[in-house]
Amino acid sequence: MTPDQAYIIGAIGGATLAVTLVLIVLLALALHAAVTRIIDLHDAYRERRAHARQQAAELATLNAINALPTTRHPTEN
Repeated sequence: MTPDQAYIIGAIGGATLAVTLVLIVLLALALHAAVTRIIDLHDAYRERRAHARQQAAELATLNAINALPTTRHPTEN
């Protein structure tokens, strides 16, 4: 093998390594973005669920208050 052929093979290997590293970095960034998005969606879902539970509890309290028997007090003249 001539020195020129060895340099060409080395250049092809170096270019392949560079392209592979760029693809790995892009894959890592895409994976990070996907996981971050999933975590954000899950947090938003938990907040909505907690808010819905709080509203249901408040509604139950108001319904219980409305269900209490009332007495009519005589008005003072």
